[in-house]
Amino acid sequence: SETLIAALDGAEDFEDVLDICRRWANDAKLQVGVQSLRQLIDWDSAGHSLSNIAETVITHLSQKVAEEFAAKHGIIPGNQWAIVALGKLGGREMTPASDMDLIFIYDYDLDAGTSDGRKPLVPGLYFNRLAQRLIAGITARTGEGRLYELDMRLRPSGNKGPIATRLDGFAQYQREGAWTWELMALTRARIVTTPDALGSAIEAVIRE
Repeated sequence: SETLIAALDGAEDFEDVLDICRRWANDAKLQVGVQSLRQLIDWDSAGHSLSNIAETVITHLSQKVAEEFAAKHGIIPGNQWAIVALGKLGGREMTPASDMDLIFIYDYDLDAGTSDGRKPLVPGLYFNRLAQRLIAGITARTGEGRLYELDMRLRPSGNKGPIATRLDGFAQYQREGAWTWELMALTRARIVTTPDALGSAIEAVIRE
């Protein structure tokens, strides 16, 4: 993590951020692969390590994406958003070929209007475009390759639903509209990055 932070501090632009994240993740995954082939670690340890790599790079990339997005659109009062991992990343069972199952959940002050940037956006549009920007950052192919493939089908309402969901909408969907297999998927849900207050609220919904 410290090496990634140091490398990102030297990034000249957002394209540089994307390449740095890819180089760091590829190098880290190669180290895990070598240790596995030499039988220095077992498959369970490898899965944990690959999951930690994914979590680390997504955490720091999301921070850079949010900073770049805020420079143009500002922020929403009470702005909070979370990345929740499901599937193999949620269960810390990543393999070198695994994609990532992610959902995005956000919240903001009830009386919030538009964001305060030079190109303001209303809250729902703001967070969905922010999530789209992060998805592009993760999946875009640069000179250093693609970071990860993403599977967003586990978000509320599946492919027909918005990319990002407000906390109250997420809670209502899980209580009233989720299929059994969607509720089963929550058994592997793990919050990757979020402010403490929103994280606690999401965990309460998942436990329920």
